[in-house]
Amino acid sequence: MNARSLTLRNVNKSYDGKHMAADNVSLDIKAGEFVSFLGPSGSGKTTTLMMIAGFQHPTSGEIRLGERAIDKLPPHKRNIGMVFQNYALFPHMTIADNVAFPLRMRGVEKAEKERRSREALAKVGLQGFEKRIPSELSGGQQQRVALARALVFEPDIILLDEPLGALDKALREHMQVELKRIHRDLGVTMVYVTHDQSEAMTMSDRIAVFNEGRIEQVGTPNEIYFAPKTRFVASFIGDSNILAASSLGDGRYETPVGVVDTKAAGGDRNSKAELLLRPEMIRLADGADPSCQAMKIDSTINYGDNLLVIGKLGAQAIRMRVPGVDARRLDGASECHVTWRSEDVHVIA
Repeated sequence: MNARSLTLRNVNKSYDGKHMAADNVSLDIKAGEFVSFLGPSGSGKTTTLMMIAGFQHPTSGEIRLGERAIDKLPPHKRNIGMVFQNYALFPHMTIADNVAFPLRMRGVEKAEKERRSREALAKVGLQGFEKRIPSELSGGQQQRVALARALVFEPDIILLDEPLGALDKALREHMQVELKRIHRDLGVTMVYVTHDQSEAMTMSDRIAVFNEGRIEQVGTPNEIYFAPKTRFVASFIGDSNILAASSLGDGRYETPVGVVDTKAAGGDRNSKAELLLRPEMIRLADGADPSCQAMKIDSTINYGDNLLVIGKLGAQAIRMRVPGVDARRLDGASECHVTWRSEDVHVIA
């Protein structure tokens, strides 16, 4: 399977000359990498994907696939595979013919077309399904057929536009595992658009977080989750407690919950910052612990394996996740004592 790097340089897109759907998007994707475009609706992620595919053209900027500039090429000359959310299968064609359709459009002879169609279906675990039609397959199987069709002509890169959005939770999780397996086995470059945080965190080598047409941060799932660079990334990814803070120097900050130590180098004294404390980083503590604080409990949500505790430290709203095994300690409680480690507090740059 081919694999090419993808480069976007200062890519802009405006539909009306006033508002930017994509605003100075620059990104380097390595050959064989799995990168997710993550963001809310209207953030520019799908517009950027459509420009890579060739269905939209940049207002300005450059897109390169390997060493080749592709931003002025029509879609069929880019050698890009595309997987859509709605599968886009031909209902009257067999599965084999659906998968072979890109080869048919390229004039591949019949025997070669049939061989490559069978091989592509085997790669997605659907060998033996060649003679069926789409209506005889489940949603997950149809999505695999769409993926096989994107693989069959050995593209340089595969683009996936929210391909699991129409599936139920269990099937969606199963397909996440399958997509990662296929990516690992084939080594093809994949760009995946989603608004689902868990999909991006589960499958990606790196995530590009979009907001209002711009990329706010690019990083590994751990970097995005534990070291967000902006307030938007910190609040969009996962659950968060964000504390307004003023630097006291030496990594110490004055906050609404008192002085908080961090492992970060302190900014200039009195400089303003925001601190991120993930709910799972807050732990129940013994009231005798001098480092702990009393938290007033307003409500709880039981997820079985963990308990989300919503309350206040002084006037500061706080959310805490308690492992299920410890949740029983809070049965009927209106207050608890909590603590956290300084290394678990992140200073948002």
